[in-house]
Amino acid sequence: MEKSIEIQYVKEAMNGDVNAYSLLVKKYSNATFATAIGIVKDPHIAQDLAQEALVKAWFQIGKLTQADKFSSWLYIITKRQCVDWIRKKKITEPIEHATHLYDERNNVEAVFYENYLKESIWNAINQLDEPKRIVTILYFISGFTIKEVSEYLNISMSAVESRIRRAKEKLKKELFEFMETKLSNNTPGKRIHEETMWRIVPRIATIEIPVSNIQASIEWYHNVLGTKVVHQSDHDAMLHLQGGNRVGVPTLYLVQTNSKERLTFENTNTKIVHSVIDFFIPDLNRYHSFLKNLGVEVTDINYLPGMENQGGFGFKDPDGNVLSACNVTHLGQE
Repeated sequence: MEKSIEIQYVKEAMNGDVNAYSLLVKKYSNATFATAIGIVKDPHIAQDLAQEALVKAWFQIGKLTQADKFSSWLYIITKRQCVDWIRKKKITEPIEHATHLYDERNNVEAVFYENYLKESIWNAINQLDEPKRIVTILYFISGFTIKEVSEYLNISMSAVESRIRRAKEKLKKELFEFMETKLSNNTPGKRIHEETMWRIVPRIATIEIPVSNIQASIEWYHNVLGTKVVHQSDHDAMLHLQGGNRVGVPTLYLVQTNSKERLTFENTNTKIVHSVIDFFIPDLNRYHSFLKNLGVEVTDINYLPGMENQGGFGFKDPDGNVLSACNVTHLGQE
């Protein structure tokens, strides 16, 4: 990513553009991880701290005064996050090495040798002082250029080159080759990016459903969807779906009303009556039979052309709100 483009993304993120920040997170997720693991030396803790730093940076980015200083500003946030964690945990001994961070192979001999090299690498890296350790991970594992490392750490390029040179003096050539090929291809940047964006992008908080009888609807949604009441009054109720109250798992808000308007509309092209809410159900046939046995009004299962055993069906709640069940995920969903 060119520096001018990065600065533009930073400015857009400062104005609240989540997509622009996502691109910055993609670039710097491995860098924040490298910083964290260079300090705490544990991969799982380092991933958590990297995510925390990136989330914190999003909520504080409006305070950034110079867009071209984003990388060094992010480094400071990440380092402080790690230092705070160490201070709270009162850690005095090095934490376990990061040898279990990467995928294993089926060949036992190859696995043993790779694990030996990983152990050797992390043992050697952890013998370096913190400045050289972070530069080594950024440059050889995260794939940053010398210039990018310089900007991220806010030090001169000659200082970066000096630290790399001194690190090389302490690490064997064989270990460097393995580090640049095997380890650099298995950094957790993608996972950090996904978890970070999960925590900051807008998610569905509440789905509001009109009903005529609160208590009857509470019982129906519990029987059909396994919901749990978290709030109830004479005229409304909040229901949690399975999955609890995690952000992105919507709350169903039942609102008692005399209005006859309901959640449904007709597709003018296909004449299919659609719902506003689709529930993902892996086993359509089983759930279809379950609802029919409960006496719920259901449609036939509509299978999608060219997609074997994938489709959905509609069903109605006691007030005529049309809901649907499907076993289809969209591109990018897991």
